[in-house]
Amino acid sequence: MSAAAPAPVRGGTDISRLLGLGTRGAQLILAVYIASNIAFVASTADVLDHVWASYAAVALVTAGGVVVTRPHPDPFPLGLTFAVLGIVVASTALVLYALPDSGTLGRATWYLGANTWLLWFLILRRRARLAWAGGLVMVAETMVWAELSGRGALDGLVLAMPQVLLLVIATLFGGALRRSTWRINALARRSVDAAAAAGGVEAARRIQDQRADELAEVVVPALTLLASGKALDDAEREEIVRVEAQLRDSVRGHGLALPPIVAAATRARSRGVNVTLLDDLGAPLSSAENAAVVRAVEKALDAAADGSVTVRLLPSGREDMLTIVSLGGDEVRRVAVPSGAGG
Repeated sequence: MSAAAPAPVRGGTDISRLLGLGTRGAQLILAVYIASNIAFVASTADVLDHVWASYAAVALVTAGGVVVTRPHPDPFPLGLTFAVLGIVVASTALVLYALPDSGTLGRATWYLGANTWLLWFLILRRRARLAWAGGLVMVAETMVWAELSGRGALDGLVLAMPQVLLLVIATLFGGALRRSTWRINALARRSVDAAAAAGGVEAARRIQDQRADELAEVVVPALTLLASGKALDDAEREEIVRVEAQLRDSVRGHGLALPPIVAAATRARSRGVNVTLLDDLGAPLSSAENAAVVRAVEKALDAAADGSVTVRLLPSGREDMLTIVSLGGDEVRRVAVPSGAGG
């Protein structure tokens, strides 16, 4: 009966929120609905054969009104849906039992509008097929009562037909409302994605600026010294070599260019150790993994007295995330840090 619509985004706006079912306005509408039904029964009590049945029906539809206006993520719970449908069927039977077989009915058939109001909410809350089933049962009950009372089944159909048209309107309106809800959620999702992307770009820009500042702090003094054209002493040459090594580390070993590792590499190079840092991962590590890497690299570099040390972050998917190969004389040592270490 209703056009299929995408389900609302989890945690996003749904029809219940869009209708404001938890607001004071919704409570006021419910109060008016209840008072109107009671007024219709009271004003037509003199034409009813069994007034108690109509009042019992009022109690049922009042409970139904409270149920269908409960704030709840859509679709409306199946158990509560069947409870409302039971109220529609039972209240219809009670009012029909109370009605006289002849004479003008007027507002005594208030159950049609009251139950249609319940079914309307079920349709809006994504239970359209079941709501239509309940509406057709209500129409069938009315036609059977009209036939048995001598009014004729056609009169019963005419009596209930406006409610069928209201269900059609509710179905169309519900479909449009669901599409609007989907668009709202899609727009909200795009806004969140755009904000996240903008935040990522801004974070990347800040990191680039930080790297540029760090690079300038290290490189500019050395470049200024070279540009001066003066003769360099041994200490200045060693400083330029150190700067060149640090610059190389920041490019080839980006993920390893952490302050403790840079300091350990500087100490090792001052002892004549050839240190090479390589980052073949190209992605940030977790804080626990970084801590494990720093511990392993510092230990290996501080233990090296001469020769060379090659530290490499391995590509993702490997059993190990880091290898350290130390060459000293005829001795070769290899240390591996397994993936997920420190977690």
